[in-house]
Amino acid sequence: METEVIKPSKIFYVVSGVILVIGIILFVIILISGIFSSVDKINNQVIVPGTKIIELKETGKYSIYFEYRSVIDGKVFETNNISGLMCSLRNAETEELIKLDNSSVNSNYSVNGREGKRIFEFAINEPGKYELKAWYEEGEGEEAVLAIGKGFGMTLVRTIVVSLGTLFISFGASFAIFIITLVKRKKAKSDILARL
Repeated sequence: METEVIKPSKIFYVVSGVILVIGIILFVIILISGIFSSVDKINNQVIVPGTKIIELKETGKYSIYFEYRSVIDGKVFETNNISGLMCSLRNAETEELIKLDNSSVNSNYSVNGREGKRIFEFAINEPGKYELKAWYEEGEGEEAVLAIGKGFGMTLVRTIVVSLGTLFISFGASFAIFIITLVKRKKAKSDILARL
């Protein structure tokens, strides 16, 4: 008498586990690479107090971050206090002053030796060279790093959504394969027993 093969095969339990593991790995890869690419968008770093010409290549909204821990050309900056630091931004060609607003959203980051928080927001209508000037009201203060960037928050949100979506889809697919295999194998066993 031949032994009946129960279908689907137990291999589908393994497939279910592999899909879950791949989903977790993709979640981690997408999240880490997304965080790094988000911070790369904050690419203009300025040591203050001082004046520096920066190039802003797109129109729209930008943010200025105070990096209380930063690295520029191998030099590590750790700054505890920038109270009294004043900033101005103007178009280097037209001399137009750009309005700097205090940040309306609390946004922080900590990655790759850089830690910062958003302190100002501004918008520009034309790309070009802009002069950022920063000084202390009292005349003296700690040396610090300001970083200017665009799209950090949206890129980070997009990264989180995509990475979580990947995780949930892989978890759902893994769970579905496991349950379907379990139910079908149980039914197949019952059918075999009923025929005996």
